[in-house]
Amino acid sequence: MGYRRALSFSWETRDTLAVLVIALTVSFLVGAAILGVSLGQQTTTISDEFGTSYHVERVDSPSSVADASGSDSDVRLVLVGATVDGTPATVVGVPPGVSELTVRGQTIDFPRPDPGTLAVVGGPPAGETVSLATDETATSVTVTDRSGHQVLRDGWYLTRAETVSAFEATEVVTIERTDGAPATPLLSALQFFVRGTDQLVRLLQLATLASGILVGVTTYSVIRLTVKERRPDIAVLRSTGATPRQIVGVYTLRAITLAAVGLALGYSIGVILVRAVLNAAVYAGLPTSLALALTPPVIQLLGLATAVLLVAGVVAGLTASYPEATKPLDRLSSSGQSADDQSRSPLAGLFETRLLGWEATVPTVATLSVFMGVVLLLSAVIGAVGPLSGVGQQTITEPDAPHPIASNVPESYASALRSQGVAVSPEILLFEVYRNTPFVARGVNYSAYESLAHTALTTGREPTGDDEALIGASLAEATGLGVGDTLVLGGSTTPGITRIEIVGRFAGTGVQDDQLLVSLDTARHLTTTGRDGVQFIRTSGLASGDANASTIVVTDATVTRRDGSFGVAVEATNLGLSDASRPVSVTLGDATAKTALSVPSRRSKTTFVAFETPPAGTVSLSVADVTKSVTVDERGRVVESLGVSVPASIPVGGAPRISVSRGGEPVANATVSVDGQRRTTDASGTARVRFNETGTYVVSARAGSQQRNTTVTVSEDATRRPVQTLSLSPQTPTLFTSPTVTARLTNPWTQRLNTTVTIRGPGTDVERAVSLAPGGTRRVSVNLPQRPAGEYTVSSQVGASEPATLTYRVRGDERLATALAGSGRYTSGGGIAQAIQLVFGNLEVLLAAVVALVSLMTVGSTTAAFTRSTYGVRKTIGVYRATGARRTDILRLVLFDTLKVGLVASAAAFVIATAAVTALLSVGELRVFGVALTPAFSPGVIAGMVLAGLGLAVASACLATGYLLLQDPAALLVDRHIPTPEGEGSITNE
Repeated sequence: MGYRRALSFSWETRDTLAVLVIALTVSFLVGAAILGVSLGQQTTTISDEFGTSYHVERVDSPSSVADASGSDSDVRLVLVGATVDGTPATVVGVPPGVSELTVRGQTIDFPRPDPGTLAVVGGPPAGETVSLATDETATSVTVTDRSGHQVLRDGWYLTRAETVSAFEATEVVTIERTDGAPATPLLSALQFFVRGTDQLVRLLQLATLASGILVGVTTYSVIRLTVKERRPDIAVLRSTGATPRQIVGVYTLRAITLAAVGLALGYSIGVILVRAVLNAAVYAGLPTSLALALTPPVIQLLGLATAVLLVAGVVAGLTASYPEATKPLDRLSSSGQSADDQSRSPLAGLFETRLLGWEATVPTVATLSVFMGVVLLLSAVIGAVGPLSGVGQQTITEPDAPHPIASNVPESYASALRSQGVAVSPEILLFEVYRNTPFVARGVNYSAYESLAHTALTTGREPTGDDEALIGASLAEATGLGVGDTLVLGGSTTPGITRIEIVGRFAGTGVQDDQLLVSLDTARHLTTTGRDGVQFIRTSGLASGDANASTIVVTDATVTRRDGSFGVAVEATNLGLSDASRPVSVTLGDATAKTALSVPSRRSKTTFVAFETPPAGTVSLSVADVTKSVTVDERGRVVESLGVSVPASIPVGGAPRISVSRGGEPVANATVSVDGQRRTTDASGTARVRFNETGTYVVSARAGSQQRNTTVTVSEDATRRPVQTLSLSPQTPTLFTSPTVTARLTNPWTQRLNTTVTIRGPGTDVERAVSLAPGGTRRVSVNLPQRPAGEYTVSSQVGASEPATLTYRVRGDERLATALAGSGRYTSGGGIAQAIQLVFGNLEVLLAAVVALVSLMTVGSTTAAFTRSTYGVRKTIGVYRATGARRTDILRLVLFDTLKVGLVASAAAFVIATAAVTALLSVGELRVFGVALTPAFSPGVIAGMVLAGLGLAVASACLATGYLLLQDPAALLVDRHIPTPEGEGSITNE
């Protein structure tokens, strides 16, 4: 074996340590790269269906609408801030030849209003002329109806561009196709995750550079130790003709060899470790969903890491061997513990050590700086997500949704839970990109959100309209946006545009500070959640579930016959987010039957329960909370009471049609009697009776043994009006139900009636115009809002007549609220915290893997540094051992010295790590998926990190010393030299 081969490739125990440290460092990079890039690629895959090449650009106000014309390939929309009959509105001027868009295979055509018209969804009545005005210009336009549009908001008024040609444009929004990645996409979700993944990869590249420091320190320590040990051999080589360059080259090759072996081993360990962590998580039941693979982005990142680490090895070999290779020969004659070896740092005067020197301080500071930098970033991740996983808070999402973006929960659930005293916040997440900056927007009801998130408004005011928003302090700094600024955003998971004015700035904690808060209606326009849906509901204060509670509510029960069998039809509604079953008891008279009601999620179903026919008469019927009395005849048929429909007020000489019905069906051959007049109803159950004199009359209707009387008033000034009946469905709503009130209007007169009907109820005031032909019927239905438990009244007024009223009671059951929450995916934490768990894999898995890798890496690198230090005093340790010192005595001395060295190194490392993280934050390099990784520097965090660094230093020093303590004392007192190979000439002759 030649000298070069002996010096380059001979193996020592310390070389094994160096390889292990490098391998652990590389395994950290491999694990972080696979986990991080897989995380980013998974989110990109989830959002891949939400991509588009269309770009949305906002152009500040041109001097006029006429200046806003663009090319034929662009969609250029002119936005004008105006008033419509004095009400502020956004008017959009659409060019007559506007182009179509093709997004995700769907063609989107833009409305083309007629000149001089203003198209709106649910605005003023069609055909009405309104005033369209700004401060300087006004014109009259005709209102027309339009349907909702996928890209344009329902609240925007649309008109032709020439209609507003005299107005000054507020701004122009251009939608155009781009060749590269759009800066502000028309559909943002894909670009959000693509750009977020790029941010993550850049962060991993920074980790690669930091790991290069560890590899350099480790390799330097080991090579430096090897060179010092072999000074006599270097002296022999120098005296036989070897040049310093050749010796430096030999030891540099040795450093490259150590780095290369460590790289190869580290790749294997990294792949195995991340898979082991993932398998352990699956075994423990944690909801991980990461797909780990060596994809091209991972290979590219690891290729960079390989180059950096090999360069670090080369630099370490050069710097470690050059001082010894260039020393005069007389200074290389001895390898003992020279004064140079035992030199002390200037700090030794202040911190005197008893065994170890201070030469381990610098490499320990370097390794601990990397460790603390990683810990600071991890603490920033925990600090960002932690506030969203608040104690006592839960999140309700759709149970079968693969991820929160696809979840859809009715917003009405939030109102119902709120009525039970539960703090709730219905929310929608938006993944947006604005001018190349990805960020998260959140659709919220601000007051509800603030009650759970505990944010504080620092500047401006709360939003009052759908076109207003609040911005977090961190996001404002990253984007340069502030109060008073206006921005145009594209859709998140559906193509769309919206114009938003920032009216306030708020301060929050963690992710909250990096968000834009918009209204729920704005968020719905930019996502696929639907008109009344949200993605999830955050709650606080909801009681734990009751095993007996059910989301199925019995709404009605009727006696009927089905396929010739007598029984009870039970109507039930499942208000929950999952299919459910509920056992119920049905009681009819003295008989009771049990059945199971199985109802799909958010559906209604009728279940038939068979009974023996009861004796004729009135019997009680009860199912769950529904109780009523039912009259049956001897054949088991339900005997309904008679109903008489006649105007309450009749003019003199009027001959209204009187209707007789039973159970909603007309009764033929019934006798109608009024003041001696008798009429028989026809097949339609009607008969006409004339009233010739003023007064009050009793109208009596008889059919078989049943009779029904009602009173009417005849006067000279009476007005002919429709007859109305008022009904509610369901008759017994719950606090989760939006009941429907229906006014059935019938014209009993011989001429057409034109009138209005006004329905008033809790949170409702609706007026409709109706026109009824003679004998005609019209139903006017209005959905009432959900209300808390209690009694409510609804009325219906026809024209100026006395209103008809109906009273109903809303049932409330706290167990139902809890069961409803439990019917969805009901987990602790906020929406983004849940998204991280469901989409990226469980957060604890990622953090556990990273902490394990970086801790092992730091211990190994620091051990190499302390090995160099303990090697310098190996003879002293040998003397102590030879003169009777116990191993524990040596460890006590090492521990005493390491506490001093480690404390100084930990404090310095914390300062360096803090400065590095702060510098990276200031240049925007520590934003991942729109979230700034800002660590929280509390006294506890600072003390904990310094103590952790001190603990790693102590553990490393004990490991390094333990190797020497296991050897025989005599071996520590003997120098090791490379034997001169037989037949080998001078190294210069090779």
